[in-house]
Amino acid sequence: MTTNTYADGYLAKLITNERESRAIEEVAALEITLPTWRTRLEIQRAYIIACIESQASADDLFAQKLSAYRKEFDTTLTQARMAKANQSTETTTSGIFSISLERA
Repeated sequence: MTTNTYADGYLAKLITNERESRAIEEVAALEITLPTWRTRLEIQRAYIIACIESQASADDLFAQKLSAYRKEFDTTLTQARMAKANQSTETTTSGIFSISLERA
């Protein structure tokens, strides 16, 4: 039984526990800490692994899906890193806007 929910009906049946575990490990190595982004990346990475392992020729359906999911993964990874950077910036600069005022 896999952990994540897979919306691509064609590939969902190919996502085994082993493939999902590999995807989770590979995404964990990217150090994406925001759960929503991490889950998206895990799902996309699992699709990529399934396509790579199921591809029979350079122009079959798996190759087409692989190309699409690689692009989607790259875009999602960029967005996740930007979100992480924005979160870090908000955390480190929040003290700048907090100034206590006292009357003399």
